[in-house]
Amino acid sequence: MAVLYVTETLLYSCFSFLMGAFILQLIPSHKKPSILIRERWLYVAIAGIAVFAFTPVAVLIMELSKGTDLASITQLVIFSFTIGKAWAFTFAVAVFFALYLFTFPVLADKRFVIGALIFTIVLIFSISWSSHAASLTEWNGFLYHSVHFTAVSIWIGILIAAGWFAKDHSNWLSFLKWFSPVAVICFSFTIISGFFMMAVIMDVRDYISSWSLNYGQSLLIKHLLLLPILLFAFINSFSIKKRLQKQKEFDPRPWMKAESIVLLFIFVTTAFLGQQEPPHASSGSDYSPLFAYFYNGNIPMFGWSSMSLLFSITAVLFFALCLWSYTKKAVGITFILSMLLVFSVYMALITGLH
Repeated sequence: MAVLYVTETLLYSCFSFLMGAFILQLIPSHKKPSILIRERWLYVAIAGIAVFAFTPVAVLIMELSKGTDLASITQLVIFSFTIGKAWAFTFAVAVFFALYLFTFPVLADKRFVIGALIFTIVLIFSISWSSHAASLTEWNGFLYHSVHFTAVSIWIGILIAAGWFAKDHSNWLSFLKWFSPVAVICFSFTIISGFFMMAVIMDVRDYISSWSLNYGQSLLIKHLLLLPILLFAFINSFSIKKRLQKQKEFDPRPWMKAESIVLLFIFVTTAFLGQQEPPHASSGSDYSPLFAYFYNGNIPMFGWSSMSLLFSITAVLFFALCLWSYTKKAVGITFILSMLLVFSVYMALITGLH
């Protein structure tokens, strides 16, 4: 299971890297910092998608074969199971994608970037084909997952490319002028599609009661990680814009890196989420170990308690400290405080259960 979590996180990261690299290729040079992305990194990301997407297929093959008749079980899974057929299609597209990059100078000629983006989106559709949401509905779940995955990949992909591969911070104000609205649009699509996807997988009214399961715990933590995302998005989109207008020597790249790391944490929780039984498939008696550590009883309901109020006040203080540490240009401290903010809100919610 640990291998599944790691490979799925890397899978999402590969998609984001490709999306960010190609989108920034379309942006005029005076509207972005100098970005250095080597062609071999693109091949590594494409190969990563083909390999990492195979991990859940390999796990299923091993579970069904139990060490015997491996060849026939492999053939059965790849050609009969949705997850296997989706991977076979993903692998074929990845091969053609690599051949496309080998044939055309994508990083040197913008005319070929659109084709690379189309390949990336087709691969996103392929991964969405075998998702939880897609398996429960004919088309809605597939559509919601595809939109969700695409929006997140665009958002974090640009963050990764600008934060980690920019050689300098020139033209950063021009970069923020177009990236800030793009980030807002991507965030909006992420929230809306995420809600509809959640509604496909579970009854939204059972959201709190699902916290007793691993699925519900990971979903809750994923949602709470949106708090530091919103904090860093505000810093990177608005506060840094004002600071750059006054201090042109200010380097915003560390703050972009911090936001991208929080988004990678969301990838980790998403990877864990994707391997858990959703509420409709669970017996309801298998409590999450994390949940059982704090709470032991019937299906929970939320209500304010003295402890939850105390942790809520603590969360407000951590939020204020995050803003204070930003004024001191302390990226690492702001990041740590944002994680403590998430922990405080989590404890406020858990201690309010009764």
